[in-house]
Amino acid sequence: MEPAIIDKEIEKYQQKIIELNRLAELGQLSAGILHEIKNPVSFVNNFSRLANELVEEIREIAAKPLSELSEADVEGEKEILNTLSQNLMKISENGKRIERIIQGMLAQARSDSAVFEPTDLNQLLEEYSKLAYYSVRAEDREFNLTFNYELDPEVGQVNLSRGEFGRVVVNLVNNGCYAINEKRKTAPADFEPIIEITTKRLADTIQITICDNGIGIPEDSVAKLFQPFFTTKPIGKGTGLGLSLTYTSVVDTHKGKISVTSIPGERTEFKILIPA
Repeated sequence: MEPAIIDKEIEKYQQKIIELNRLAELGQLSAGILHEIKNPVSFVNNFSRLANELVEEIREIAAKPLSELSEADVEGEKEILNTLSQNLMKISENGKRIERIIQGMLAQARSDSAVFEPTDLNQLLEEYSKLAYYSVRAEDREFNLTFNYELDPEVGQVNLSRGEFGRVVVNLVNNGCYAINEKRKTAPADFEPIIEITTKRLADTIQITICDNGIGIPEDSVAKLFQPFFTTKPIGKGTGLGLSLTYTSVVDTHKGKISVTSIPGERTEFKILIPA
């Protein structure tokens, strides 16, 4: 077989592996998606019930003849309308949150070209990091961690591909969860698993850091971390594609930079810079 044909065959199989890896990640996220949707759905149901009760109270007041309406009735009606308005705002907020989660799930499933749009980066980081965490929790109920968020409000809306960048966050947080979980198995009882996520608006870039206090990465592995099919995990625990795809998304798709520093046995920090 000619070398050119062999290269094309290799490329074709590599693409298939990447697609299978994406589908596997999607399956792992399912539990996190369900957990994240559960809370806003409960909010929508509860506030809808309360809104119906308030509407009934207004109807009772409205049913009275005008001549029998007291000042207390008028004030009560105003108060009920204010509360009803607040409840409807809560329903709208949580409905939008559900919509964002579903759109994110659909974006994860798509394999077409990235679509850029103004995105609340801080919100995306918080939502996708929790999705990753709950997907890990679904497989190991004993695993717990604390998220420390330091999100600069000046970051605001950033033009990025929501699905692509969501995948970056999921990959990095998944790796952090794995590193922490491995350390937890041998750590003292007072070990506190933590992932810190920070954002900061610089002159013309946005800086994002995702740091975990897990097992760290050996020094000789750090330089190879973003190479396709390289993994520090045992056989069967990782494909070696997650960080490679993360690098491609940050550098090629978003025209940014990504770096990693690690202290074995203590911590690992990923730093991302993307255009503001």
